[in-house]
Parts: sequence; structure tokens; C-alpha cells
Amino acid sequence: MVRAISWPKSAAMELHGKTILITRAASLELRTGLEAAGARVIECPAIAIEPVQDSTAIDRAASQLHLYDWLILTSSNAVDFFMRRLDTLGLRCTTPIAVIGSATARSLLPWGLQPSRMPAKFRAESLLDTFPADLTGVRILIPRAETAREILPDELRRRGAVVDVVTVYRTVKSAGLTDLRSHLSHNQIDLVVFTSPSAVRYFGEELGDDFVPSLGSIPVAVIGPVAKEAVEGAGLKAVVQPDRATIQDLIQTIRAYFSNPTAST
Repeated sequence: MVRAISWPKSAAMELHGKTILITRAASLELRTGLEAAGARVIECPAIAIEPVQDSTAIDRAASQLHLYDWLILTSSNAVDFFMRRLDTLGLRCTTPIAVIGSATARSLLPWGLQPSRMPAKFRAESLLDTFPADLTGVRILIPRAETAREILPDELRRRGAVVDVVTVYRTVKSAGLTDLRSHLSHNQIDLVVFTSPSAVRYFGEELGDDFVPSLGSIPVAVIGPVAKEAVEGAGLKAVVQPDRATIQDLIQTIRAYFSNPTAST
């Protein structure tokens, strides 16, 4: 669920005259925050979200949810797709929930749920720190995207947990990327924002050999360390990264960067 942001009218317009290209789908919160600070925002979503075609595995896991000790949800999309399926099946979640970030936690609220565990730093490694070293016999369910980092299930299994991973959605390349070259050639872009490794990958696929030449001179902002790793692995440099991986912190860090672009972030 996207939460509308109310910015004070007296807020400084640090981004006045700046054109920012954002690559996130369903980006109302990000766009609103940047525009409130004076930016011109161009949306070029790299990712489209699709449900899986066969829900057999999801339904099996949902029907056995009461047998799990923990339900781990790593994104708002995972919450939406899994909870909707539970609702369709007439089931309710009574299993303790662990989430990685505040956006995922907020997406539980419409379902009348709250997480029992959420790390201070919003990434899988930090969530692991909230679990004990010995998880022998503990059963954990992770509904997630078709393609995701394996560090979470792998480490939980290493600690002795029985971990079941079920795919509830998949990310595909967005049709909106067909306009990417036009955006880059017809606009003076002051900043590109990446919020996921998939967005970086699909930009690379769309631009091919022109990826680094086209974006190499443009400052890049990332929402967190995972996106940063993808950006720098693709040959670019991320100059803006908030301490916490939230849209609100990303907006504030972008504003701070343009107030003092020579400062390291």
C-alpha cells in the first residue's frame, strides 16, 4: 500500500531545476516527495510484477501455515500476493511474522497484522541477527519473488531450521523501458534512482553496450546496499545511499545531496 506524503509548504526546494529519473513501479510516494522538493520527475519503471500462473504450491503452504513457527515476508509485494491468497482460501494468519523493512511492516496493517520481528537495518543479513544461532526443528515459510537472494533461507537452514520457500510473484521487464533511450537523449538527467537489483539488470538489458556510456556521467542514487552492489557490479558508481532503506530516507538523502553534492553519502 502506497502512503501519501504530506510535506510542509515551507520545505526548502533543494531539487528545483533538477530532473530525476526514477525506475520504480508504483512510485507515488517517491515521486511526490521529490516533486515536493522542486524536482521534475521522469518515471521509467524497469519492473512489472506478475502473479505466478500456478497457485498450487502457494495454496499448499497457505493451508499448512499454522504448522510453521515463523512467516518471513521480505517485501510489500510478498505480503500482498500471499495475504490475498490466504483471503481467497478463507484462511487467517496467526503465525508470527518477521519482516525486513518498515514498508513491508506497513503493508501488513490493512490485513490487521503486525510483525513480531523487524531489524534496525533493512536487509536480510540484519534480519538473521534477530534469530538465534540454533534453530533446530524450527519451521519457517518464506513467500517471495521467483528470483531473490538465497542468503536468508540458506543461513536459516544452516542454523537447523526447516525452511520452505514458495514463489508468490515474479518480476519481469517492464514495457515502459522502451522509452528509456528517448528519455536519456531528450532530457538532461541530474540523477537516476535505483531501488532494486532487477531494475539495474533490466536497464542493462535495454541499453546493452550503451549502459555505462549512457549513465556513467549521471549521479546514481540507491535505496540500500543490495541495490548499490548491483549498480557498482554493473560498472556505475552510487553516490547517494540513505542509512535506512526506506523511500522517506531516500528522498531526504537525495535532497541533502543536492544541497551539498560534494559531500560523500
